[in-house]
Amino acid sequence: MDTLFTFAFWGSVLCLAYAYAGYPMVVALLAKRCGDAVESAQREREDLPMITVLVAAYNAEQHLPKRIENILACDYPSDRLRILIASDGSTDRTVAIVHEFNDRRITAIDFVQRRGKSATMVDAVESIDSPVIVFTDVTTRFDSQSLNRLARHFANPDIGLVTGQVAIVDENGMPSESTYWKMEMMVRRCEAKLGIMLGTSGAIYAIRRSMFVTPTRPTINDDMVLPMLVHLTHRCQFVLDPSARAYATGGKDIRAEFDRRSRIGIGAFQCLPVMHELWRWKNRTTCAAFVSHKLLRWTGPFLLATAFVSNVHLFPHASYKWLFALQIFAYSAALYGFVSSPGTFFARFTRVASSFVVMNAAIGIGILRWMRHPDTVTWNPTSRSSWDAVAVANDSQSQKRAA
Repeated sequence: MDTLFTFAFWGSVLCLAYAYAGYPMVVALLAKRCGDAVESAQREREDLPMITVLVAAYNAEQHLPKRIENILACDYPSDRLRILIASDGSTDRTVAIVHEFNDRRITAIDFVQRRGKSATMVDAVESIDSPVIVFTDVTTRFDSQSLNRLARHFANPDIGLVTGQVAIVDENGMPSESTYWKMEMMVRRCEAKLGIMLGTSGAIYAIRRSMFVTPTRPTINDDMVLPMLVHLTHRCQFVLDPSARAYATGGKDIRAEFDRRSRIGIGAFQCLPVMHELWRWKNRTTCAAFVSHKLLRWTGPFLLATAFVSNVHLFPHASYKWLFALQIFAYSAALYGFVSSPGTFFARFTRVASSFVVMNAAIGIGILRWMRHPDTVTWNPTSRSSWDAVAVANDSQSQKRAA
């Protein structure tokens, strides 16, 4: 029996270590051997394509006016820009706000029944005839050059997908990116250099309209499913352009972030049957990366639980007493980071542990919710900080370029 628990303990620990440390190091080393994926595609072109910026919204009257103003303020030819607001059964003034702009470039589709963001976007795409569609969220703000930098890559007919980079800011407009988010962005950049597409942020990405693939069923994690379907189905090239920036604020509190992570857990296993192309031999590299980067992290809550329970059983052995003490210390640090005030060095250190534990707990609860209700596709938007923070960040970047 001890052999079984020993295998369970070390198997769980090694899987976690590989998912969060080993895989990032592997892709970073491999990416160093590749050239800059963005430079090869940065071919300026005088005639930018017609684009439609698609925003799926549910009861978004608080954020929608400034979101539309931000898109209109982007440095993109006005005669080649369209904005489509797809209302997912909104019961507030979301659709009325669109009409108040009285701008022919801005249209709205009012879907009466609430069916979830994914289904809303897929149906909205059917009404779009521009060659490029830019997907974004209502609680995001673009840098003034973002649309230009996304669209220019489509001069290359082999490119079907372009993604940007999201910067997280706090209420004062200052960078507020967690250690996890910084590592995640690094891994995505390395994967892009290696030609691996595992989804993107829903805040900013663009798809060639002719390559859009309708999923067989709606999912919550649309920002992973839609880009991956394009890449896997057409085996097209894609670009991650860090200069195409979007700004977003984090959740207002730990509950908001917990709900967001829990939503990721709900959608985690919804996507597996939808992306059937992923499991084909021709996509074996992407499949291996998906297991390493996504699947192992989604199973993280259960790996942590397995490591803890097996360690309890192995506690009589001297070496495992120290390992158990290490686990208790780590969870105690996470608890301290959860309840302490930020500022001290120790508090900042323990907040890393706290964020890790909270993230895995939220994903685990999300997966359990998925097991009970596998067809869940609707969710309430994350409560976020003020738009002013995003405005400050955007203005700051513009001033830096001007200088």
